[in-house]
Amino acid sequence: MPMYEYYCADCQTNFETLLSFAAMQNTEIICPKCHSQHVRKLLSMFAAQRSGDGEFGDGSHWSDSSGGCGCGGACNCGGHAQH
Repeated sequence: MPMYEYYCADCQTNFETLLSFAAMQNTEIICPKCHSQHVRKLLSMFAAQRSGDGEFGDGSHWSDSSGGCGCGGACNCGGHAQH
């Protein structure tokens, strides 16, 4: 189920909610803090690659051939093999 991020214009806070695609179309989103209906969905970015250099903004490298990433030991982050 996807997680969506919202911004409340009344209390000026961000919040997240898990909704199915079908529920998102049929559910009125209400701020959990102030119960306002003046909310808007935000664009969430999980990762962004800088143009042309193959590095993320934090200096780590992205590789689609490593089988996973996050520096949990199953990837090739920064070009150094994890053993």
